[in-house]
Amino acid sequence: MSLTLGLNTAVSGLLTNQKGLDVISQNVVNVNTKGYVRKQMTPESRVVAGVGAGVQQGALTRNVDEGLMRDIRRQTSTQGALDVTQTYYPRLEDMFGTVGSSTSISHQIETLQASFETLATQVNTPAFQSATVQTAKDMTDKFNEMTSQMQNLRLEADRALHDTTGLINNQLSDIFDLNQKIVRNNAIGGDIGDLQDKRDTALTALSKYMDIQYFERGDGAMGVYTKSGKTLVDKGPAVMSHVATTITDSWMTAAGGNFNKLTLSTSDAPDINADINDGEVRALLDIRDTIVPNLQAQIDEVASKLKDAVNQVHNRGTIFPTQNSKMVGTRQLQNPNNTALNGSNPQHIWYTGNDDTTIAMFDSSGNQIASTTLRTIMSSTSYTDAAGAATALDMSDSATTLGVKMTDVAAKIQSWMRQQSYQGNIMTAASASVDTGTMVIDSGDPSVTLAFRDQTATANGSSTTDARINFDVDGDNKADKQVAGFSNFFGLNDFFTAKVPDSIQDSDVVAKDFTLGAARSFTLSDPTGTIGNTISMAAGSSLYDIAAKINTQTQTNESAILSSSSLTTTSTSSISITDANGTIAQVTFGAATMTLKDIADAINAKGSSAQAKAVQIGPNAYGLRIWDNRGVPLNIEVNGGAIGVSNLKSYLGMQPSQMVEASVIPEGSGYRLRIRQTSDRELYLGATPDTLTPAGSFITELKMHTASSRKAGTTQVREDIQGSPAKVSRGAMQYNSDLGKYYLSEGDNTTALALGAAMSTKTNMATAGSLYAGSYNFAEHAAASIAQVSTDAAHSKDRQDYQTTLGQALDKQYASTSGVNLDEEVANMINFQQAYSASAKVISTLQEMLDVLVNIVK
Repeated sequence: MSLTLGLNTAVSGLLTNQKGLDVISQNVVNVNTKGYVRKQMTPESRVVAGVGAGVQQGALTRNVDEGLMRDIRRQTSTQGALDVTQTYYPRLEDMFGTVGSSTSISHQIETLQASFETLATQVNTPAFQSATVQTAKDMTDKFNEMTSQMQNLRLEADRALHDTTGLINNQLSDIFDLNQKIVRNNAIGGDIGDLQDKRDTALTALSKYMDIQYFERGDGAMGVYTKSGKTLVDKGPAVMSHVATTITDSWMTAAGGNFNKLTLSTSDAPDINADINDGEVRALLDIRDTIVPNLQAQIDEVASKLKDAVNQVHNRGTIFPTQNSKMVGTRQLQNPNNTALNGSNPQHIWYTGNDDTTIAMFDSSGNQIASTTLRTIMSSTSYTDAAGAATALDMSDSATTLGVKMTDVAAKIQSWMRQQSYQGNIMTAASASVDTGTMVIDSGDPSVTLAFRDQTATANGSSTTDARINFDVDGDNKADKQVAGFSNFFGLNDFFTAKVPDSIQDSDVVAKDFTLGAARSFTLSDPTGTIGNTISMAAGSSLYDIAAKINTQTQTNESAILSSSSLTTTSTSSISITDANGTIAQVTFGAATMTLKDIADAINAKGSSAQAKAVQIGPNAYGLRIWDNRGVPLNIEVNGGAIGVSNLKSYLGMQPSQMVEASVIPEGSGYRLRIRQTSDRELYLGATPDTLTPAGSFITELKMHTASSRKAGTTQVREDIQGSPAKVSRGAMQYNSDLGKYYLSEGDNTTALALGAAMSTKTNMATAGSLYAGSYNFAEHAAASIAQVSTDAAHSKDRQDYQTTLGQALDKQYASTSGVNLDEEVANMINFQQAYSASAKVISTLQEMLDVLVNIVK
């Protein structure tokens, strides 16, 4: 071996061992650096022209178990989800309380039951009356507070989701930047170990937010995807976006489009919610869309059923000896006074079987002044209808034409009251009307009390019952629903009221694969009348088919709200109606005074698919509505028609409108069909019964009903009862068979006892949230929700504890594989140090030999 070769060989040993020491030094100083992976340099022999030429630096390897890393990231995702969930569950537990807690909703319900029972023992004691009202108010306040807090939790989760998408985007950007640096260094043979460490750290951080999958390409870049295959990092970083909402309400759902979508720039999907199955994002979505909404549905259900049960009993009662001369209903009806303008059929009611309702007036001593029954009034020509005609109206279910109009019901009651006398005076001040859309009955004399008694027959003193009232919602003389009790139907003596209209209709919770068993037809309307077309669904239609058809068929164009239904133009005007394919209809008007109905009639006279009608929205509030009977969007172009300094186009202000929205809402283990009036007006669902045996309809097959949603957050004790607790019903109209008259008794506790019984009696509850349909009393149902929150919170905590332990075990295993062991590093350092010294000794020896050789030559 030549001296030169020997020197080169020895130098290679120095350099290689020096690199080994450098790697060890890097390992040692990063022993506590999170995410740092131990590096190992393995020397390898160098051969030149088949001859050994020393040693060289081998591959710089990272001690990484990729399988273990994937396990860690899966665990990190699950841990992230559970950590988020556990920040919300304790607050839900505090909100619901424990079953025995004096602040829990179940305890509040039990306290109200006890208050009614206590009131029954001393019905005329003001302290007991006040205590009952205050207890009821405490309960509704608790319902309201819980709703507010739960909706705040949803809002908080939605905002946290917005913040989390920003953190995700930061990690995706970092991973992409590190990919580029790794590819560049790889191409020039540079060291990429530390860059890979940083990328691994970013991947693990990303997995905390969402579950991911990834693979490494040949150039060293890492492709990152969602579990469903949506691209997160490839040729560039994806951008995840979510804009937090500013408000939440109990009816709002992501499925209904009430929250902004979670989107990904690399995906065409409008929402990637379903593509994320774990991590903080999934937990936040579950809190917002599943966990809290299910609990909200459960307390809404109990609040709704409690409200209905108490009101039904309270409407049977009287407040004697307190006088009650005026009764104002709570049921909002379609505008019954302008059906000619609205162009809709009036709503009707009639009785089932022999049921009837006694209407009576009493003096301040509880003695009967006059009494009759509703059927008697309706069938008598002694009393006039809404048109002032002395007609005989049949309220039975065997009438040739079923049903009596609401205006006629009110007019006949008023006509009867005005023919009665009290203290020698005809009661001409008495009134009954539905002018405002609710029934209002007033005896006209503050000392004359009104009362109602539902009976099994018309004869005086017949057994009491809740008369079965058939309600024809859409004016087709067919019953769409049945309500128990005349006073209860109109809400004339409700104990609880809601602060919002009944603008939402829900189905029961059904399976996702539910389909209609037969062809069904139905209509949707609000106080202005029918909205859009009759909706016809084929047999086999799914919930999603129904929702889509409703949304299509209820597209309209609405004018601005106008103070008058008539207008005057001083020049010619035209209205052109077009769809995507061109003009459908065009109408022209000369300078004239016209009404909105004239405009609607002119459009309808064209016989096109464009339909129009004038509507009354409220007192001195009118509008023009135009839609297409095919359910396609229309464009309305108005020209000319000078109106003062303006024109018909500006005056009408026609705009596209979606007055009704339908959606399929997941709840518990099933789905609901939800239909909502978007302006928060009363929504009516009318259906045509089909010829099935037994007869059914869209309403009965899906069990459509006024939604329980919002009830917990909006139910309150009726305001006048809050101000005057003596207005709580305690007694009821009684019959004295000896005198053949009805009477009111000061000590009567009939209704107070019935209120307590209604609170304790088991009621059929529909499926709501995670609680299945069943028979519960109200406190039991509320307690079931409390128990569920406690159980779910404990289960979530157990899972979190398990995942924490699992994470610690995986981290320990990872540290033993990829972490720095100082003892091992010291041992390796000694080996490299000795090898370095030996190489240095070789060089020193060769140097001496070279010096001897040089001296010999000299």
